[in-house]
Amino acid sequence: MGDCMTADTQIEKLTDILGSNLVALVQYHTGDETRLLAVCNHIDFTTLQSIKPLKEVPLVMTKEELTDGVDVFPIEFLNIKQHYKVLRGEDCLADITISKKHLRHQIEFEFRSKLIHLREEYLQFKGKDLEHLILAAVPTLMPILGGLIHLKDLRNDWTDAEELFRIVADGYGIDTQVLEDIYGIRHKTAKMSKDKEQYIEHIIRILSDIGEIIDELEVNE
Repeated sequence: MGDCMTADTQIEKLTDILGSNLVALVQYHTGDETRLLAVCNHIDFTTLQSIKPLKEVPLVMTKEELTDGVDVFPIEFLNIKQHYKVLRGEDCLADITISKKHLRHQIEFEFRSKLIHLREEYLQFKGKDLEHLILAAVPTLMPILGGLIHLKDLRNDWTDAEELFRIVADGYGIDTQVLEDIYGIRHKTAKMSKDKEQYIEHIIRILSDIGEIIDELEVNE
């Protein structure tokens, strides 16, 4: 109950701070956390300074950025649009359409780049740093997995991360068990049961497999 009251207080504070500049305040769920999006008429440095002291800092963008940025960042916008609730103002997301062609392009880029970075970081990191690398893999992949669901028109009624992993596994024929395991470790419901090297090996395999699948996937929209 305390957390709910804190969240309500943060929402009220943000609404008061932005005033007439606020177009919409949206709550969305990424699968790993719940976040806020504040859509404003304009955003200058003073706007940023005014919201910086808040305990829960929202994602902020202008209404124009929301409309014009959908083709550039389709994964991010799809991630917001899939599970959102308008808390204040107008529903700016209702008419936004995600192009599968743009989505496929960004998904391939994200998987390829994450694979390259993971290899590079694995070669550099040891011990505790390697554990951090493993635990950081899931939150960075969650939005992309949501994009994979949309790309193949898979069922989108998932309510938790474990269900998201399974839908992707079934739809793309890949083993996402390591992501479920890491998610459990992050949320203290499981412990590391394998050597750290094995976790890295399995994550690399998933990134490689999906990268190849997306490379050959054709979309028309």
